Amino acid sequence: MQISVSVDDREPSTLVSAVRAHEDVAAVNVSRLASGDIVVGDVRETPVRRDRTPEPDDSVRVAFERKTVRDYASSVFRRSGTTLGEQVEKMNAAYAHSYVLLEGNLADVDEFEERASAIRGSMASITARDATPVIPCGTQRLLVDVAVRIGRKHLESPSTRSLRAGAVPNRNEPVTKRMYGCIEGVGPTTAAALYDAYPTVEAVLSASVSDLQRIGGVGETRARAIHEAFRSRE
Repeated sequence: MQISVSVDDREPSTLVSAVRAHEDVAAVNVSRLASGDIVVGDVRETPVRRDRTPEPDDSVRVAFERKTVRDYASSVFRRSGTTLGEQVEKMNAAYAHSYVLLEGNLADVDEFEERASAIRGSMASITARDATPVIPCGTQRLLVDVAVRIGRKHLESPSTRSLRAGAVPNRNEPVTKRMYGCIEGVGPTTAAALYDAYPTVEAVLSASVSDLQRIGGVGETRARAIHEAFRSRE
């Protein structure tokens, strides 16, 4: 299934190029979006009631707010201007499904030292209380791939086929397991086995490549991909 994607015109040209280059993207529209940075599906102006709340909209559109780890931290602690919470609220009001995708890895949060715990807490809060998963994706290219894959799963008809390798597990699964499913080359079965062995990101960060190879179905190549996914600074 090929999809149409809209990208906010304030996003970097490298992001637009990555969206255009994705094999599952048939058309790309670059324009000013009212909320979200990437939208998969038909993008239309959302009708608004007199009380300024959006009219119900049964079309399937999936929105993604893209943040670098530094942008995410800044929006969490911002004292003025639009906060991340307000951005998430606008996405949830306008679109059928919404996500926050981090261009970076969870380990990058540690550079904020005493604020790191608060940042991770905000990720948990937005995921659990706003039903808007916050997913670290590593590089910009992987972020685009995650957005396209999630968008496709919301848009395509339900199927009894198994998810292909690398697809993100069901959003009702634990957040850590969904993170593992975002790693390139890691499918739902491996993500589940990885989660059973390392139920927290802190646990997998302490694992060596040889430790990861002890998980069923994980060879050296996949073990290195998992190991680097939480450490890459690209």
